[in-house]
Amino acid sequence: MIKLAEMPLLRSLVIFSAIMSMAGLCAYLLAPLLIPIILSFALYALFDPVSNLLQRNGINDSMSAILVLILLVVICTIGVSIVFPMLAEQLLILQAKIPKLWEFLTEFSLKIKNLLSGYGIKFDPDAITKPIMSTSSDWGKDAVIRLSNLLIDMTTTIILVPLFTFFLIRDYKQLRNRALDLLPNKSFELGWLIYYRVAKKLEIYIRGIIMQSGIMAIVTSIGFYLFGLESPILLGTIAGLLNLIPYVGPLLAMIPPVIIALGAPVFDPFLIVAAVGVIISGQIIDNVIVVPALIANAVNLHPITVIVGIIIFGNFFGFIGMIIAIPALATSNIILTGLRNGMKKNVVT
Repeated sequence: MIKLAEMPLLRSLVIFSAIMSMAGLCAYLLAPLLIPIILSFALYALFDPVSNLLQRNGINDSMSAILVLILLVVICTIGVSIVFPMLAEQLLILQAKIPKLWEFLTEFSLKIKNLLSGYGIKFDPDAITKPIMSTSSDWGKDAVIRLSNLLIDMTTTIILVPLFTFFLIRDYKQLRNRALDLLPNKSFELGWLIYYRVAKKLEIYIRGIIMQSGIMAIVTSIGFYLFGLESPILLGTIAGLLNLIPYVGPLLAMIPPVIIALGAPVFDPFLIVAAVGVIISGQIIDNVIVVPALIANAVNLHPITVIVGIIIFGNFFGFIGMIIAIPALATSNIILTGLRNGMKKNVVT
């Protein structure tokens, strides 16, 4: 009978399954804190070079973490004070467009009904519109509860993210070293090798997608403004955030500008084409220039793997799960590949 030690692939799968099980259990237990933790690690990856620069100039860990935290708070305060009022105003404009859009869709469905009836085809628009109205009514009844929960979540996030980020910048490397020191001597080299590869890939990816999202928001905001769509900053911000979700995000990003275009005082088909065209143009710039320059080497995943991963992670963790799907899959791929190669080379015996 073949021993487990003589089957490196099987040993790799056993260890990988154990690691993934522990990670899944932690994600399940920490689900209420998942968003603050992810945001904190993203900010850590973004600001850790600043902390390292301060430490190289003679500033200790705690003081460098405090200075980075102050810098983060200043940037966020300036950004919120400038951008948030504009976003709030433009969100009201978007909400005001919804009745106009509904009126347009009602008239359009009646025209389709009259057109089809001329060919003897029966079409009942009420069969489509009534369920939508019923669902909208249910959403309206839950709006207060949803808003209250959202405010509570935002307050918790605003409090926890700076706190988590501070401790990550100050203590993460020490905690990492202690954790890796627990590995047996025969596994120490492989453990550090896998960690180094995962950390580098994730740092490149996180910094890349943050800049990618910002560039997409700026490009689409300018495009919407030039074509005369209302709420260009809000639409651009939504497009930038949804761009964090590969393949699916750009399609979802087309919906808000199309709603704005359909809700225009005078129906103009050109606005609809322009709204979609801005998103497509932004995607062309993103895929031709931004992605190759910032994140092309960060992940190496097949598109089918990415799509399936987005669906699975989105089902378990919602919108945030769709965002973390790629880094989670890339990390899993690096760990499994590292374990398999390490077993083959007898790094771990």
